[in-house]
Amino acid sequence: MADDLFRVISYIFYAISIGIAFYVSFLILNQMFPEYGIFHILVGLIGTAMFFPLIPLYPAVNDGEWVYLIICYVSILFGVVFSNKARKS
Repeated sequence: MADDLFRVISYIFYAISIGIAFYVSFLILNQMFPEYGIFHILVGLIGTAMFFPLIPLYPAVNDGEWVYLIICYVSILFGVVFSNKARKS
């Protein structure tokens, strides 16, 4: 019972980090291509899906917005911690 709860909590944290990465990806798309089309969205979705932990680095380094990076990496950290707890119990 506890391992299922830990596994669900870890998936929630992973989903938060992926959601933050997609949000930041959309912000970058809006900044680079203000008049974006479906092609830009598809390329952005594929690129974000492949490199989602790296996407929040851009606003942190370029604009000084570290909040997205911190939320993404802390969510990944908690996802790993709860995943390991689920495996041990």
